[in-house]
Amino acid sequence: MRQAASLDIIAARLSDAEPGPEPEMEAEAETAARRLQQDSRSTSSASSPVPPDNDNEESDFFLGANDSQSSLGVPNIQDMQVADDECLPPVQRLPNEIQIAIFAKLSNNTSDLLHAMLTCKRWARNTVDILWHRPSCSTWDKHQSICQTLSLEKPYFAYRDFVRRLNLSSLATKINDGSVVPLAECTRIERLTLTGCSNLTDSGLIALVANNSHLYSLDISLPAPTGDTVPRDNITEASIYAITAHCPRLQGLNISGCTRISNESLIQLARQCRYIKRVGPP
Repeated sequence: MRQAASLDIIAARLSDAEPGPEPEMEAEAETAARRLQQDSRSTSSASSPVPPDNDNEESDFFLGANDSQSSLGVPNIQDMQVADDECLPPVQRLPNEIQIAIFAKLSNNTSDLLHAMLTCKRWARNTVDILWHRPSCSTWDKHQSICQTLSLEKPYFAYRDFVRRLNLSSLATKINDGSVVPLAECTRIERLTLTGCSNLTDSGLIALVANNSHLYSLDISLPAPTGDTVPRDNITEASIYAITAHCPRLQGLNISGCTRISNESLIQLARQCRYIKRVGPP
């Protein structure tokens, strides 16, 4: 509307003017024409539609490779990735099998194995099986520590599954039914030595063998009487029947000094445990 009104004013002034206009009228007409041209340019630029934002193009720009990176020498994320082995010391680059073979050489020194286990998580995984394969119950404090660890609700490792050999003969005079109950959590014992544990009864022994189908060697022998000292004989044929029912892989059984075991229970043992090779005399 403004453009049309401006044109109307200029046309009216030109039509009213006499032929041969004066210089002032010509200058005014030129000035009005220039203003009209400027208004038309600003109007056209203001009325032209603004291009819509293209989110896809912007996302493609950020997702795509940036040429400025290559020109500036900035590496890509793939180029910045470094292999883990390049940051590890030589001892950590050894395969697990070799590390386990090295740690196995320390099996007679539980203190060194314990220090190796506390080094890092990887060493702990490669050491825990060796350390718990045959836990040392040589003292009462060690025995209590082992029982407490096995009694944990959420242990870091499943320690009970690592125990394969258990020897309590060093604590024979202190072992009773209550002290072996925590050890009943170990279900993969292969060799169980209870030599001289005269305070142990059928209740404690049955708890130990009830969940140990992998057991192939069991020693519950009692020492021979010396002078006036007669060892307690608390193991009866009830334990032999439990061994027969739960230990099909049994190969060796030492029951020397156990006089309360009947021949019938031993016959049943020989029939059920087909791998039996040695049975110590009662």
